[in-house]
Amino acid sequence: MEPEWVLHPEAWAGSRSILICALSCRRDEPDDLSSLGDPHALIAPFARRSHYAAAAGMMRALLRRIGPKAGFSPREARIFVNSRIPEKPLLAASGLGSYGKNGLLIIPGLGSLFVIAGCVLPFRSAEPAAPAASDPPGFSPCGSCGRCIAACPVGAIVEPGVVDPDRCLQGLAEKPVPLDSRVMQLWGCRLYGCQDCQSVCPRNAGLTEDAPSRPTEVGPSVSIRRILSHGTDGVRGMFRGTPMGMSRIPPVALLRNALIAAGNRGDPVLRKEIERYQGHGEPVLRETARWALERLAGR
Repeated sequence: MEPEWVLHPEAWAGSRSILICALSCRRDEPDDLSSLGDPHALIAPFARRSHYAAAAGMMRALLRRIGPKAGFSPREARIFVNSRIPEKPLLAASGLGSYGKNGLLIIPGLGSLFVIAGCVLPFRSAEPAAPAASDPPGFSPCGSCGRCIAACPVGAIVEPGVVDPDRCLQGLAEKPVPLDSRVMQLWGCRLYGCQDCQSVCPRNAGLTEDAPSRPTEVGPSVSIRRILSHGTDGVRGMFRGTPMGMSRIPPVALLRNALIAAGNRGDPVLRKEIERYQGHGEPVLRETARWALERLAGR
């Protein structure tokens, strides 16, 4: 159950201080670990490791250091990561970053390849802090560049800075609903996450800040056969401790994504795994398996 301060931020917004920060989720590594006879489904960088847990851990460590000096117990503070609190607007208000045309924040030195962590502190600042950045009003880190808009495979960036959540592949990755054939063809080999708009962004080129290592690392891709062999009962455990193991992401959505990736891989080695879902109790998995088998047959 969400604590009261999450559901009703107006109750604390004027009486507390907020600490907000960003942690790189970039790692210099291949995006696809497929091998002969073992095709993989791809994972976007932000979901490859437990970056949110790492950010929360760093925030807890910081609170243990500053709490005694500031006169409060770390237990009085409330850390939030990947939450219902408007994290991106808070980060933008801090002045650390500016919104790009893909609707994501861009920070110098991190680009848009980061996760956000924040903390509500149990005291109010003496005076509101001025934004840290020196960007003039109306500043855009994009200028005339529109590469992200052109790169979106489903046209989800309907205008600069506005993303249609009903089209965005990242949003659809978490919804256990049937997808039309065109979207599934454009889906490619993704398991979770879409980063096409970030991959082409010049602000993400030449970055050097890497994500810290974590014990629960899924990596850039996962064997499709392994995912499909787990079924609805086992797939959540497979990703426990990672962003894909969160309760808001139904296992059915991940299995549907794996079936789409299997169809787009076009590798006959996956036929038996796909056929297992032809008679599945979940209609979305039956329909997606049928599409994937038709896709294999057409190759």
